[in-house]
Amino acid sequence: MEILFSVVLIVAAFYVGWNIGANDAANCIGTTVGAQILSYRHAALLMAFFAILGGVLQGHRVMKTVGKGIVITEHSTYEEYNNKAAPDDFAEYFPDGRLPDLGILVALLSAGFFVTLATLTGTPVSTSQAIVGGVAGVGIGIVGLDFSYLKLAVLGKILGAWVVSPFLTLILAFVAYQILGLALRRARAPIWSRLMGYAVIASAAYVSFSLGANDVGNAIGPLLNKFPDKGVYLALLGGVAMAVGALTFGERVTRTVGKSITPLDYAGALAAQTSAAFGVHLFSMMGIPVSTSQAIVGGVLGVGLTKGLRVVSLGKIRTIFLGWVITPTMAAIFAASLYRAIKLGLG
Repeated sequence: MEILFSVVLIVAAFYVGWNIGANDAANCIGTTVGAQILSYRHAALLMAFFAILGGVLQGHRVMKTVGKGIVITEHSTYEEYNNKAAPDDFAEYFPDGRLPDLGILVALLSAGFFVTLATLTGTPVSTSQAIVGGVAGVGIGIVGLDFSYLKLAVLGKILGAWVVSPFLTLILAFVAYQILGLALRRARAPIWSRLMGYAVIASAAYVSFSLGANDVGNAIGPLLNKFPDKGVYLALLGGVAMAVGALTFGERVTRTVGKSITPLDYAGALAAQTSAAFGVHLFSMMGIPVSTSQAIVGGVLGVGLTKGLRVVSLGKIRTIFLGWVITPTMAAIFAASLYRAIKLGLG
C-alpha cells in the first residue's frame, strides 16, 4: 500500500507539473509566438529544454519553501517560530514530522484542478498561487483555524512578492522598450530585425529557465515531505512534466498572452520577456515562489503602456487579475474542505 500511494503522489505531482507547463508555457513563449518569430511547436520545444535545465540546476530553493516553509510540521520548529511550547496534540497532526501523505495529495490535486480550469478557458493564472493556496489550505484542514501552525511571515513575504512582481516587470519592460525604441531609430532596419529576432528567442530561453527554477518547486515541492533526499530527481520529474504540458496543451493560453493583451513587435516581445525573466529569476534566488504569469503579463502591459492605454485590452487584464485573486483563495478553501471531508469519510 505504501508503494502504491507513493506512485499516486508522483502521478499527482506530474499532473501539477503538466498543468504548469500547459498554462505557463505562455509566459515563456507567448510573446515569441505572438510576434511570429517561432512557430508554437518550435517555441514549446525550446521552452521544454530550458525549463528542465532551470528546474534541475536552481529549483531547489523554491522547492524547499513550498515543501517545508509554509506549514509547521516539526515540533522544534513550532516552538522556535512561536516562542511557546507546542500543543499536546501536535504529534497527532504530524506524527512523522511532515505533512501526511493524504495532505500532500490533496494539495497537489487542488492546485492542479484550478489551473486546469483556467487553462481550458485560455486564462493565464498563477500556478505558484494555486500550490501555495493548496498547501496552506491542507494545513488548515489538518489543524483547523489555528494559524500558529502556518509560517505567517513566510506567507506574508510570498504575498508581498506576488504584489511587487508584476509592477516590477511592468516598470522594467516600459523602460526597456523605450531604450530599444531609441536604438531602433538609429539602426539599419534589416540588420536590426534579424538581431532582434535572435534576441527574442534568447529571452524566451531565459524566461523558460527562470520558470523551471521557480515553478518546478511548485509542482513537486510538497513531495519533499515524502522524499526529502530525492530533490534532483523530483526536479527532473517536474521539469519533464512541465515540458509535456507545454507541448500537449499550452497553445490556447499562449495565444492569450501573445496576442490578446496588446499587439507586440520584436522589441516589445524582447522587453516583456527579458523583464519577466529577470523578475522571476530574482525571486527564485530568494526561494520565493512567484507567478511567471504575473511577471509576463506585467511585462506585456508595460510595453503596451508605452503606446497608451488605448492599445491595451483592459477587459482581458481585468479577467487575468480576477483569476489571480480567485485561484489561491479557492485552492485553499477547496484543499481544506476536501481534506476534512476525506478524513471524516475515513473515520
